[in-house]
Amino acid sequence: MKKTCAVRRLAALLALCLALPTFCLIGCQTDTPPSDDTVAETDRETSPGPSTTDADTKPETDPTNETTKEDDPVTEPDIFKPDPTHSVPQYDALMSDLDTFPVRFTCNDVKYKGFADFAIESELYADIDRGVESTIVLRHADIPAAFKLVARVFPEEKAYEYVVYITNDGDTDTAVLSDLHYEIEFAGDSPILSGLQGDADAKYYTPYECDLATEGRFRDRSNSGRPSHGVFPYYNLSYGNGGTFIAVGWPGTWYAYYTYNRGAKTTNLKAGQLEVATYIAPGETLRTPLMGFVEYEGLTRDEQTNAWRHYYIEDVMRDINGEKTPTYTAIGGLADGKTTDHFISMMETYRENGITPDLLWVDAGWYTGASGETVAWPMTGTLDMDTSRFPDKMADIGQFTKDNDMTFMLWFEPENVRVDMATFLRNQPGFDADWFLGVANADSWLKGRVINLGDPDCRAWVFDKICKVIDTAGVTAFRQDFNNDPAATWTMRDKRMAKGDLTRTGMTENLYVQGYLALWDDLIAKYGFLMDSCASGGGRNDLESMKRAVPLHYSDWFDGNNEDYDMKGKIDQALFAWFPYFKNELYECTLYKARMNYAAMAMLKLNNYATATPEEWAILKQAYEEYDLVRDYFYADYYALTDWSSNPNRWDARMFYDPETASGFASVACQEASTDLTNTVKLKGLDLDRTYAVTDFDGLVSVTATGRQLMEEGITITVPQNPYCAILMIKPRT
Repeated sequence: MKKTCAVRRLAALLALCLALPTFCLIGCQTDTPPSDDTVAETDRETSPGPSTTDADTKPETDPTNETTKEDDPVTEPDIFKPDPTHSVPQYDALMSDLDTFPVRFTCNDVKYKGFADFAIESELYADIDRGVESTIVLRHADIPAAFKLVARVFPEEKAYEYVVYITNDGDTDTAVLSDLHYEIEFAGDSPILSGLQGDADAKYYTPYECDLATEGRFRDRSNSGRPSHGVFPYYNLSYGNGGTFIAVGWPGTWYAYYTYNRGAKTTNLKAGQLEVATYIAPGETLRTPLMGFVEYEGLTRDEQTNAWRHYYIEDVMRDINGEKTPTYTAIGGLADGKTTDHFISMMETYRENGITPDLLWVDAGWYTGASGETVAWPMTGTLDMDTSRFPDKMADIGQFTKDNDMTFMLWFEPENVRVDMATFLRNQPGFDADWFLGVANADSWLKGRVINLGDPDCRAWVFDKICKVIDTAGVTAFRQDFNNDPAATWTMRDKRMAKGDLTRTGMTENLYVQGYLALWDDLIAKYGFLMDSCASGGGRNDLESMKRAVPLHYSDWFDGNNEDYDMKGKIDQALFAWFPYFKNELYECTLYKARMNYAAMAMLKLNNYATATPEEWAILKQAYEEYDLVRDYFYADYYALTDWSSNPNRWDARMFYDPETASGFASVACQEASTDLTNTVKLKGLDLDRTYAVTDFDGLVSVTATGRQLMEEGITITVPQNPYCAILMIKPRT
């Protein structure tokens, strides 16, 4: 056994791992998550049930589960050697002593804390973009399984991630492994936990702040199977003179429980899949959520926000064709009732009016029912193109977008079948009825059967179906929706698969999550294209999903409330601090509304494009020209210039600033219920002694001043009416 590897790792790191004692790992015995009747002060969760819908890589999966056997040739291992000039001390301490690694579980009634008494079987350290990836395989004499730890560190962002895979590579079932979770302790007084409340459930990304020193604890969990409906698995825990951003990457049910020990001045976090008590069958892998962390010290709140954004942009978001995900202007809509000619005519009409969108978005409604008949959303399942409306199977649409240098995004919902089951099975001979997990949302108009992506054969069937559509149509961007809460169907299968005392609690979900991520990884490997994560809006935007996709349709709220710009102002103000990339959509064309929709993807379109007036086309063309001037700044530093407020009598102002070019822009909006048409806005993040020129598109502002003046005295702006949105361009004065 290779215990010497751990000793040598310790020796290599000892001098580097003594700094910043603000992060330590608990060594105490753990318990299962407290039951609901023990909840005290702050307790949030989501509940299963229908919500409004839109009909609208860094891969972490472990497809091979390969381990190095004891009889393999012993090779000299690499030693984990962080660069001391770019060290992340919390991560270095974590990886230098795996005995205290924060994973916890129970097996055969024995509680395991970290990897104490495990032997290292193999270890590999590899350079990755902007960091180092460590892959360490460990074994315990009493557990017939390989434990694989995959960890990544990104020194420039002081960020790191880790996930653990447990693979039964033997020929018999393991004992039941339960209460698999992480337990982490953060040392520092005055802890404040902040974040957002997630999409839907009347919460819609409302910010919150919890004073743990006063409240004692904070409990967050999702039990629906869609991880970011009503909750948001991203946190900023500040304490002492610093803090940690924390992300729980799990596209299923999860919990994150924070508890403050006033005497020790430490905050404990327990986080994991909501319920796990399962044996692992031969060849199966059980895995933990992906945990992500960004450490900071001595930063203001705005600086903290941008520390998180830098990690998200650089280390979470996938590159597309070797570059950052492009910003897009977009047009499109539902495929229900539409034809190939409709979409081609739409694109031609925009071009005839001097507008060249970057992306065509074709949403739900392009497929057939169980017998090949034309159906409308939400009937889903066959993944077969309706050739009565799209005789070209959208190939002509794909060719048009290719010829005009446009991206073609198509909507899929491959996980739900909402057609007659008997007819579906009769007309889909390659589909196995056992792949149905059960009925979800039975009392809802979204009632459907969830199929089992945890079954490799089922996943292969889905992959083949999707690829046939993509290849024929020439699709160059992929949008996946998921409009059911799957947790109950996972539980149904768990109960069917139990073997007496050998339970399967949580295993169907775990395999399903792995299959869902593997499906996306396979699509990325084949096409490398832009991917959009949607689940009735923002329901599945956890860290693992965001490693592969962007959260374009962040809420279904606007599907039924198109013109609610009070809500749009509130959501965008909060969401830009966490997600740099999402889509805003214009429905009714005014210049105010167009400007309120400027985002990394701006769906600037005319719903009445076929009958639009020259005035409407002029407004839209101006919006496209303005967007071209601001689009590059959505990856820049973000500053909220006004406090978030639910009071409709308000101004909303935010700013994007690139310190490398000393330029950026600010969006300053006087909302419809505002009683004051004049406001003074103080800019942020500027160089104190640099001189800037600030002008807007409407001639309301023309200021030349130093950064100090712009930040301390601000800019006073008077708008001619409400609602009104002014765009201020910030440029260095040469």
